[in-house]
Amino acid sequence: MTKPHRRRAIARALIPFACVALWCLRTEAAYPERPIKLIVPFAAGSAADTLSRVVATALSEQLGQPLVVDNKGGAGGTIGTVDIARSKPDGYTLGIAAQGTFVNNQVLYSSPGYDSIKDFSFISEIADVQNLLVVSEKSPYHSAPALLEAIKAKPPETFRYSSSGVGTSHHIAGATVAQYLEKPLMHVPYTGAPQGLSAILSGDVDMGLYNMPAALGLVKSGKLRPLAVTGPKRSSLLPDVPTLDESGLQGYSVTLWWGLVGPAQLPPDISSRLYAALDKVMSDSALRDKLIGLGFTLPDTPIPQPAAFEALVRQDLATWIPVLQKLGTAAQ
Repeated sequence: MTKPHRRRAIARALIPFACVALWCLRTEAAYPERPIKLIVPFAAGSAADTLSRVVATALSEQLGQPLVVDNKGGAGGTIGTVDIARSKPDGYTLGIAAQGTFVNNQVLYSSPGYDSIKDFSFISEIADVQNLLVVSEKSPYHSAPALLEAIKAKPPETFRYSSSGVGTSHHIAGATVAQYLEKPLMHVPYTGAPQGLSAILSGDVDMGLYNMPAALGLVKSGKLRPLAVTGPKRSSLLPDVPTLDESGLQGYSVTLWWGLVGPAQLPPDISSRLYAALDKVMSDSALRDKLIGLGFTLPDTPIPQPAAFEALVRQDLATWIPVLQKLGTAAQ
């Protein structure tokens, strides 16, 4: 075979490989070609919803396609989380993972409908937050120690606390207070944080322990009185409000994280594309200032890699499941 014929033969042989390579490049560059649905397994107006909408707007600009927030609250977040797990792994349905849905619900629900590790592709942690112990402005309690002493002095379940549902951080934070005090509280779950907060304002319940971004507006308007934060240190937004640890519950610390996930078997190129876009979003100083001002704590940038986010979930499953089992909260 002459050299020209040999070159043509080699070229023809390489055509299929070149086409595959070009197809791969075209596929990667094309994603996303249409709007992406972002499932938020909590009610509109919740802290998770607020965080998701801010991030979704910025992420839409990075990806060149709208991220449409779809609130699917109920059953402590299990309904929406099941939908994330069961969606097609093509990158067009993503979801918000929360410590409550991925960790707490594995104890609180006998059959949540998903495996927190096997059924998801992890992108990255987005933010975490501590809760705020609040009462109505009309409440007779003006400090956490006064409220805690009253709880201890009265019969079990005299005091009622609201939450946005069984398994949420609001529920766990209240159950942990009850455990510390060795005095049961009456848990009154609602369909979302706005409804649970309204119950405090109306006097239907005595108190609540809500994510700071959800409660902060009502605190600033004077409708809710902040008594303590649930994290290991005071918040820079409310520096005069003590921690529950400072208020007499030594060692008390309950916080909550959120992150971005997709269904299991998300293609690596799509996962990488989403991580890179999210990292750019979370590195923007204006966005960071906005979220911090709303009460969120943000991870350092570059944001955690997918493997690090998955490791966080695994660690919390190992840490919190024994604690929740000790709390004795019944499976649903």
